Amino acid sequence: MKNSYSFHQRCRPRGDLRVKDVVGWFGVMQEAFGLDRLYEKNSEPVELQEPGLLHAFERKRDKRFPGIGISIDFFSLPPKERRAETVRFEIHTGTNSDEPFLDTFNVSIGYSSPVPHSNYLKRSIEILRPFEAFLSEDHNEENLHSYERQRTTPGFTRPAIIRGFHYVDEGLARSIGGLDHCLKAPAWKVERFCDGVLFQLIDGGLFDNDNAAHVEAQRRIMDYFRM
Repeated sequence: MKNSYSFHQRCRPRGDLRVKDVVGWFGVMQEAFGLDRLYEKNSEPVELQEPGLLHAFERKRDKRFPGIGISIDFFSLPPKERRAETVRFEIHTGTNSDEPFLDTFNVSIGYSSPVPHSNYLKRSIEILRPFEAFLSEDHNEENLHSYERQRTTPGFTRPAIIRGFHYVDEGLARSIGGLDHCLKAPAWKVERFCDGVLFQLIDGGLFDNDNAAHVEAQRRIMDYFRM
């Protein structure tokens, strides 16, 4: 059975559309996936510069509830050509800080597209400065009931599980024992990175839920954090 991966970034809302940051992020993602352009759901290619992206974002704004931000998807292929290799970028941004919602920047990679090297994921984190970012594998998320686990933690104040590639900022690190405790976690590599800590459980590869050694590595670190 093939693995399906997604890259998630969760940012605390700050009330603006983050257009400049998103332009920089898309530049990294285009390089990571070898894309010439991106497409909106039912339209021509989107202009990935600040004026064009701002226009695309503003068209999605709900004038009745501007504080909840906007949601928009972009695709690696135009509508008539989409197939299993299509990469989907799911964005929610522009949320006001007094709203209970997050700004999120997710990439659904799917079963067939190659997963970018971790260096691209790290560059993405440096641009968007999320409080949490991780590369998830769908079967692993289901087996560990990550969605149900996260629902028991209001406001995303604690990680639900630790994935094969998982970043937390200093604030989220405090929820699982603090920076020093995190840096001592049993994993292939744990390092201070950006505004917090980056965990990488597997030496030189993707987390595979069908690999017993990978699952055991995840169990060890989650036991360490009493998850």
